[in-house]
Amino acid sequence: MLKAIDVARYFISKDTDGKLFNKKIVQYNSRNCYEGNIKLNKYLFLAQVVYLARYGCKLFSDDFKAYDNGPVIESIMSSYSYIVDTNEEIIFDSDIQYFLDQIYYSLENASVEELIEISHEDPEWKKLSKDTYNAPIMNIEKNIDIYRKRYKGLIQALKL
Repeated sequence: MLKAIDVARYFISKDTDGKLFNKKIVQYNSRNCYEGNIKLNKYLFLAQVVYLARYGCKLFSDDFKAYDNGPVIESIMSSYSYIVDTNEEIIFDSDIQYFLDQIYYSLENASVEELIEISHEDPEWKKLSKDTYNAPIMNIEKNIDIYRKRYKGLIQALKL
């Protein structure tokens, strides 16, 4: 199983002009953060749940926590600036690369607001959203049937 840091590095390496994963400071839900950090965590979340829906297992082992702006992997959030600055290229086998490329290209024109909105529709995040101050761990695997229904059209459209 992969690590979220490697998937994050892969997504960042695709963003050759730094347009998506930037260090522009924005405020959402009364929190200041890097716009690119929010986007990266949403890319990771959507890659994880779509992979779970398609293949019945997690893409990477790291857990998401429920934050105000949606699902977040704390280690990615806290090291975002370093990850972007080092921009290490990661190479996966062709099946994983194809999957991640499809996710990347399907999301590259989505705004931060749209990505947050999508993540706020997640059933596990909704359940935990009243306790985001404590950032509870999300158990996304128990929602696999919901993800299969929710992302069926996307899986077909992306030929995953």
